[in-house]
Amino acid sequence: MPGMNLTKQEAAERFDTVSNVRYRVGLDFTAAGPSFRSDTTVEFDAVPGGSTFIEAAWATLAMIELNGEPVDPTRYVDGRVPLDDLQEHNTLRVVGDFGYRNDGQGIHRFVDPADGEVYLYSQFAANDTRAAFACFDQPDLKGEFSFTVTVPDHWAVISNSPTPEPEAVEGTVTIAGVEHGVARWEFGPTVPIPSYGAAVVAGPYAYHEGALHGTNGEIPARVYGRPSLEQHFDGDQVLADTQAGLELYERVFQAPYPFEKYDQIYVPQYNLGAMENIGCVTISEDRMLFRGRPTAAELEFRTVVVLHELAHMWFGNLVTMKWWDDLWLNESFAEFIGTWAAAEVSEWKDAWVTFAANRKSVAYVQDQLPTTHAIVTEVPDTEATVSAFDMITYAKGASALKQLAQFVGEDAFFGGVATYLDRYRHGNATLAEFLAEVEAAAARPLDAWAEVWLETPGVTTLRPILATDDDGALTRLAIAEDVPAELPVHRPHRVEVSGYSLSDGALSRDWTVPTTLDGELTEVPDAAGKARPDVLLVNDGDLTYAKLHLDDVTLASLEARIEGIDDAMTQAIVLDALWHMTRDGSLPAQRYIDAVLSLAPRLLNSATAESHIALMVTALRRYLAPEHVAAVTEAAAERLWSAVGAAAPGSDIQLQLLKGYAQLASTTEQGLRLRALVEGDAEVPGLEVDSDLTWDLLGGLAAAGGIGLEEVDHYASLDVSAAGQRRAAGVRAAIATEEAKQAAWDALARPADGPAVNAVQFEMAAGLARAVDPGLLAPLVDDLLGTMRAYYDANAGFVGVRVARVVLPVNLTGRVDGLVDRLEAWLEDNADAPSPLRKVVLEGIDHVRRAQVAQAVSRMAAVA
Repeated sequence: MPGMNLTKQEAAERFDTVSNVRYRVGLDFTAAGPSFRSDTTVEFDAVPGGSTFIEAAWATLAMIELNGEPVDPTRYVDGRVPLDDLQEHNTLRVVGDFGYRNDGQGIHRFVDPADGEVYLYSQFAANDTRAAFACFDQPDLKGEFSFTVTVPDHWAVISNSPTPEPEAVEGTVTIAGVEHGVARWEFGPTVPIPSYGAAVVAGPYAYHEGALHGTNGEIPARVYGRPSLEQHFDGDQVLADTQAGLELYERVFQAPYPFEKYDQIYVPQYNLGAMENIGCVTISEDRMLFRGRPTAAELEFRTVVVLHELAHMWFGNLVTMKWWDDLWLNESFAEFIGTWAAAEVSEWKDAWVTFAANRKSVAYVQDQLPTTHAIVTEVPDTEATVSAFDMITYAKGASALKQLAQFVGEDAFFGGVATYLDRYRHGNATLAEFLAEVEAAAARPLDAWAEVWLETPGVTTLRPILATDDDGALTRLAIAEDVPAELPVHRPHRVEVSGYSLSDGALSRDWTVPTTLDGELTEVPDAAGKARPDVLLVNDGDLTYAKLHLDDVTLASLEARIEGIDDAMTQAIVLDALWHMTRDGSLPAQRYIDAVLSLAPRLLNSATAESHIALMVTALRRYLAPEHVAAVTEAAAERLWSAVGAAAPGSDIQLQLLKGYAQLASTTEQGLRLRALVEGDAEVPGLEVDSDLTWDLLGGLAAAGGIGLEEVDHYASLDVSAAGQRRAAGVRAAIATEEAKQAAWDALARPADGPAVNAVQFEMAAGLARAVDPGLLAPLVDDLLGTMRAYYDANAGFVGVRVARVVLPVNLTGRVDGLVDRLEAWLEDNADAPSPLRKVVLEGIDHVRRAQVAQAVSRMAAVA
């Protein structure tokens, strides 16, 4: 429906018509049934005599009144209410019933399976504010929002403004068989904020009381969540991370915290990691509230997310992008500053190692796909924003900003940020306006830098060219920058080129030469005369955004003694280079797998372990020649099991290795080890098999063929929490039978009672795609492709894209004939499919072609 998809042009025309918007929103969550009552009054100025429209999506409207005159309700079509013959000052009232959602958007309604209690939260980005009340749903029409919310009297309500005391009102409501009174919460008006940053959270939430201390005094701050999980809030630590970030940001931004309070709420069944709603940040309960023992990587991720969302209060909320073209400016900045702040003021001093090992590496993958885009990219409509939330926007953009800070100097960079925030306070801005402030602070032009880094897509590859004399000394070192043939643009890079030597089993850095690369080939004359290193890294310290291809001597040295690396960043750089060489068909998959297995027990950064164990699983199932998968997987699992036994009891790496073993277990014997741990017949010294770890182990047991549906149901009956039911759905889908895989896809594509909730869909998709032998999924290919379009149409948006990407059968490369042809035929037959779904399939074709090359390289290496 075109009306449901706001175009950039339509938004620009409406911006020229409408201004000075104020909302009074009444939401009543007391009625039984699938909907809630929304009563909204919008006051706004307009060009006299002009026309525009306001959005109110997926609603049954009972009344529309503009300037005291009724608007014919039949004119409400495709989620839009036309507004004609506008006056200079206008008052619009829209009343109707809006539907609750279960896909993590709009007003998401969660019913706790343990006690029947109801929890609501809003998720309005990118354009689902319209799913809760009538609004001008675009980022540059900021408005003042006043919410009045009517709820059962045992609920709490949290919004953007300071939390008021509730007022008892007449009425009763019954929830889970218990009758309650009714209360009304009336919130004061906000300052001008974008519609996607408005928020309402309601339910019987508990909270951890706290406060932040800023330059303007005390800031009320609470950490909320469901009462059954209150012991896991870790509220003191969350607020300590927030306080450290607040002090840093107020100093470098030269601006006090710009809002009246700062609440953070763990919410269930959340699509994202978190969302920067003004003063009312929602955080994923599923990903960041830990029922069991978290890994260090998970704890670090939560800290970085807390700092990321806090940064948005200035960059994104105080000053907001004008249109989704500049989404990167919001997200890249928060990604950069959150990681920088974690390294500066939290316990996670190697946050940039984590960034290199995880999100930045994912950006390299996305930047090589046929759908890659520049950091700054045209977003023609709101439908396209689904695809804009990717690691190019986040991680590549953050890398570019990191380099910009190095290029102009941190003082100039943050000086420009400060003037930008001051100049456009409570308004909207663009990339050009941001760069103008940094240029002025740095006193140097940035046009050329912006053109190659922000406006040109693609990732380059750096590789060394060496020559030595008879004594082994370097006579020449040059760095080649290989650019994609379809994107032949060279970029300037500031790097450190370092040589390492192996001695007594340890790798030590012998020399480092700072170098500026510019062009196809850059000579490094300062390296001449130095001993030819055993290991040469041309981006030591991970200072630039570029893949690395290692030379043959370096590869041989690493194959002989990679475990001798004892620096966290060097470990991450080396493994990342080997991973991308495998993907590029320049290294057999078995060599990358062996490198991970050799180095994993000695990895110093938890996220590096988590990331590369997961990537090793991908290499085994996608890039290794299929005829070798069973034997190599079994051997890899045995090496991980031995490493678990040798690890320090209770250590983080021990936990990561055990989780990795659960991903790889493939034989009956390996599955029996998992069963013994679950049933308490065996133990790993220092590790408690808690509820979350139990589900990890059960997933491995299911994939190894060691558990059936009845047993999974038994374990689900022992864990009736939302997390338990969600995880059980994933384990059922992971059962290693064709029937279980078909049942999982049927539950996704042919649900008996409408689409399953988002979080359950994600688990089912992951379980469906999980197979020790990917060939198990071959009988489903026709059904998957035949019903993918219908599945997406019922789950359009974030959920549909995420599930489609996971279940697309790219791991059947080398196991199903003509897979590329079948995917291309799907594209031809579905030329009119929504662009986000076509993007998933187009990317899948590229993944298959890359896997075909990698499998051929793997096969040749095995023969040799």
